[in-house]
Amino acid sequence: MIKLVDRMFPPNLKDIYNQELANQLANTTGAIQGLNQMSRLLQNPALLMRPILAKEAESSSQLEGTQASLEDAYKIDVIEQTPEKKNEAFEIRNYENAMLTGLDIIQKLGFTPLLIREIHKILLKGVRGQGKHPGEFRKGDVWIGPMGTVKEKARYLPPDATVVPILMEQLHRFINNSENIHPLLACGIIHHRFEAIHPFEDGNGRTGRLIISLYLLSQNLLTFPMLYPSGYFEKNKDTYIKALSDVDSNENWKDWLMYFLVAMEKQALLSMDIALNIHKIFEEAKILIEKERANINIIRVLEFSFKKLYLTSTLVNKELGISRASSDRYLNTLAKRGILLDAGIIQKRRVFVNIKLLNILKNI
Repeated sequence: MIKLVDRMFPPNLKDIYNQELANQLANTTGAIQGLNQMSRLLQNPALLMRPILAKEAESSSQLEGTQASLEDAYKIDVIEQTPEKKNEAFEIRNYENAMLTGLDIIQKLGFTPLLIREIHKILLKGVRGQGKHPGEFRKGDVWIGPMGTVKEKARYLPPDATVVPILMEQLHRFINNSENIHPLLACGIIHHRFEAIHPFEDGNGRTGRLIISLYLLSQNLLTFPMLYPSGYFEKNKDTYIKALSDVDSNENWKDWLMYFLVAMEKQALLSMDIALNIHKIFEEAKILIEKERANINIIRVLEFSFKKLYLTSTLVNKELGISRASSDRYLNTLAKRGILLDAGIIQKRRVFVNIKLLNILKNI
């Protein structure tokens, strides 16, 4: 097998670009444009973005073996969990924070080499892998295979650590000089190349999937991080691994790019449906509240429930600066109107849940 450092990069797309790929590229572009158009029509797209981003965080983390769920991540602030469960739940929370930090960096500096290192640092903060030099390129060998696989039986051996800086510099040059390639094709190439380099000791899969949305955001193909690519990869994990591996072993870029484009199309359409469903329950809740001539603070609590899902008056007081007494009153009002579920006293705290939103996310 030819070493990664000796392979032509980027690949020559003229050798693989045909009508089938062109048609799929058009379909995928249309689906993502539809998602962007929908986000512009909604009153509060940033509010809708957060639950979809949380779902993406769950799927990407579970692809790496995390057992915690989205629900566990939402419970962190209000319900005490076992150290193991809490650690895994924080992996999901870290993914969300890494995306938001990456978006901030892109808006200020563009897609810089700093970006990948910074999101990797946040991904591993306080969770498994935190001792594996977050944000620093690996100094030794890593290999890919099922848990416990020895190096000799690995499914894939990434390049020697000594060439990682060279390969990452090459990748960044491509990222910043890919204007002659459609952003979706460039994104598929970037995702594979990053995973093939495997520049860090741990967290490469999650970092590589974060890069997908961040690159599309940097190219203005996405308006908000509302795409949910990891859901498709998780449900089609064997095909995902095979398509990536076929590029490594046979330089089969066409099948990988077709798989990638289909994934992006499916998930853009799914994200649109999710966003519309979330928008619907938010607007219905808002109408119920406005009938009571409620003040702005109860609207703030409602919006907060679409960000956190599991709430206590203490959390509302801390995050929104609303007094405990008012927080209690607003949460009880939302529960009486059927907007939140009063889950009762859990660990000496009365807990409220945005159950309608939780059910939408759990049923995806």
